[in-house]
Amino acid sequence: MAQELKPEAEVVDESGDGAKIAGYYIEQVKISLGTGATKRKTTGENIFYAEELPSGEIKLSLLNMAGKPTSITEVIEKDEFFQRCQPKPDFVPPDKSEKLDKFKEKADRHASRGNLHLRKKEYNSAEFEFQATLKIDEEHVRANYGMAKLHLEKGEEEEAKKVLDRLTSIEALFEDENKHVFNEVGIDLRRMKMFDQALDSYRKALEINDKDPILNFNMARALIDKKQWLPALASLDRALELKEDFPEALKLAQLLRAKLEKRSRA
Repeated sequence: MAQELKPEAEVVDESGDGAKIAGYYIEQVKISLGTGATKRKTTGENIFYAEELPSGEIKLSLLNMAGKPTSITEVIEKDEFFQRCQPKPDFVPPDKSEKLDKFKEKADRHASRGNLHLRKKEYNSAEFEFQATLKIDEEHVRANYGMAKLHLEKGEEEEAKKVLDRLTSIEALFEDENKHVFNEVGIDLRRMKMFDQALDSYRKALEINDKDPILNFNMARALIDKKQWLPALASLDRALELKEDFPEALKLAQLLRAKLEKRSRA
């Protein structure tokens, strides 16, 4: 769990043997966008909470644009720290819900623009917008999925797999407002033969809502991919129990029963 952040940059003496670094610092960075002939660089900035360790090294915890700590940390030597970072004593992370709402709105706007550029196959612009979103909220569902789709369209399958794998660990993916995204993620996971991740995702979703016939149907499809015939049939029966008028589930259940009967006679 990320440590509690202090309200302003400061130098403290906790040990009695000299001042120690503890506060907010900024680092200017260059960001690469695109690949090959379309690759270009732009300048940005990272804000860290820096804390001096007993070893004398500096631990940097990256903040997102809402001032919240992310999972990205690094430990560096003090000389490197002073070369890279400058103090930012005036930085105060927003802590009121209305300010956080504004950051969410800003993140959503960047993600929407990214998806618009992606539909137009304007990959550099799409990547820029998605990265701007993720700098505000690294767990933004639509921006993460947008990055996965961008990698897929550019033929960067391994990068797409990494993003999809990370996306399935984000709890917000399974919320009702992201249901459409979740279904698309499941389809992409299966297409890329990431069957275990697809199954884990459907299980998490069913823990939240086991009365959704579509979820049960999709779970059955993923189980069939793994050749787990009996659990797949059980999921199809559950889908039909929840929705009698479900021709796709009925047809698949009939095919699966015929397959199982044939195997039992063999």
